[in-house]
Amino acid sequence: MIYHTTCRHSLLVLCLLALFSLEGCATNTKQIFLRYDPITTLRSEGGNLYLVNTEPQPPSASGLWMIGNTKSSDNQIIGNLWSGLSPASLVQNALDRELERTGYKVIPQKKTPDPAAMVVEISTAAIDIEQTSKLSRIDADCTITVSLTIKKSGAPVRTLYYEAKGSDLAIKNRDQLAETMLRITMQDVMRQAIPDIVKHLAQ
Repeated sequence: MIYHTTCRHSLLVLCLLALFSLEGCATNTKQIFLRYDPITTLRSEGGNLYLVNTEPQPPSASGLWMIGNTKSSDNQIIGNLWSGLSPASLVQNALDRELERTGYKVIPQKKTPDPAAMVVEISTAAIDIEQTSKLSRIDADCTITVSLTIKKSGAPVRTLYYEAKGSDLAIKNRDQLAETMLRITMQDVMRQAIPDIVKHLAQ
C-alpha cells in the first residue's frame, strides 16, 4: 500500500512538472507574423489611391519591432513578442489588401505625393499584445489603435481614429494564439475604417 501511494505521489509530481514546463515553453520570446485575410465586401468608385506610411517608428537594435509581452501566471513579464514590420507597416499592408478589394488601385508610398487626387495617410499606429501563460491554457489580449488622415488634391479633408480590442484563450494550438488575435483585431479595425474611407473619398 505504501509503495502504491509513493508511486501515485511521484506520478503527480511529474505531471505538475510537465505542466510547468509547458507553461514556460508556450511563453518564450517569439516573432509574430500577420497572416491577414481581407473581409470587406464594399465596392468603391475606384481610381488611384496613394496609401502613405511615413514610417516614424524605428526598430530596436535587432531590427525588429516589439509589439507585446509574454507573462507568467503570476503576471511577471518573461519574454517579448516581436514583428519584422512596424505597427504602421502592418496597418498599411492590411489597408492595401482591403482597399484593393473595394476596387481602388492602391499605390503604397513613404511620403505624400504632391499633388495627388486621393491619399490615405497613416498618422499613428500602435499594437499591444499581452499573452499570459497558465497551467492549462494561454490567454491573449490585443489592442490596436490607428489614426488616418484622408486627403484630396493635397488638402486634408478628414482625420479618423480607430481602436479595436480582442481577447481569447487557447488550450490547444497555444503557439498560434497571439497571431490569431493580431489578425482578428486588425480585421476589426478594418471593419470600422474601410466604410469611412470609401465614403469620404467619394464625397
